[in-house]
Amino acid sequence: MTALADLIPPNTEVERIAGGFAFTEGPVWCGDHLLFSDIRKDRIVRWRELPEGPEVTTFATGESNGLTLDRQSRVLAAEHGGRRVSRIAPDGARTVLAERYQGKRLNSPNDIVVKSDGAIYFTDPPYALVTDRVPNWWTHMLPGKELSVNGVFRLDVEQAPSPAALTLLVDDFALPNGLAFSPDERTLYVNDSERKHIRAFDVQSDGMLSNSRVLIQMDAPEPGVPDGMKVDAMGNVFCTGPGGIWVCSAAGERLGVIQVPEIPANVAWGGAGWSTLFITARTSVYRLQTKTRGVPVGGAHL
Repeated sequence: MTALADLIPPNTEVERIAGGFAFTEGPVWCGDHLLFSDIRKDRIVRWRELPEGPEVTTFATGESNGLTLDRQSRVLAAEHGGRRVSRIAPDGARTVLAERYQGKRLNSPNDIVVKSDGAIYFTDPPYALVTDRVPNWWTHMLPGKELSVNGVFRLDVEQAPSPAALTLLVDDFALPNGLAFSPDERTLYVNDSERKHIRAFDVQSDGMLSNSRVLIQMDAPEPGVPDGMKVDAMGNVFCTGPGGIWVCSAAGERLGVIQVPEIPANVAWGGAGWSTLFITARTSVYRLQTKTRGVPVGGAHL
């Protein structure tokens, strides 16, 4: 049976590698550097380690939350305030891939992943539209909200930006947030920040989802909710949540919690051999060296 010590060497420190940001989210490793969103500053930040020391620069300006790479290693963004999914060129220019479903504006795309066939999957809670979080605020038709659901979507990039490219996969989430494929892509994990659990779905040959079930319940008194999430090459799920980063097996067995100095929002694999776990947490970015490795994104391979 796998234990957390088999994945993270005991006494390994969570290292702060950058700070001074407004709210960090959406990390993604891009070959020799890390990109992440600084949401409240409307920018994507690039961090890389040079021989003379770390370099932190603005990669692009504009709205973004979750980030990933497509199969050509181009940057994709779930635009929180922009209410769309876009592709970002190296010069910062954006191509809109999706912003409406059946003629209605998306809520506020939050996190995003790409399947090996190029299809894009993303979550669409209404976080950018809320001004007052009263009880059950997510059930209300907030000002500017056009969709009656907070859904999980699939985008066929071959058809984008045609309206037919976007398919609503699941419509019964309260606040869908982080999502990640299993290494074999037969399972898609999606967490729900309001209900504090991770759900698992079977991925069909046509990209649709079936057989919804709760993988793990993440109720705990510590600060934090299920948010960003990634899977390692062995199928273990790393999900930010109450008290830190929860690690569970593909069977839903909780292996332990990685404590972080600030409340974490998202994680990404990267570095040499994809064995470094990068963590965005409020005003900072951290990294943790592991004994496991992640599933490379984009056109990267080991």
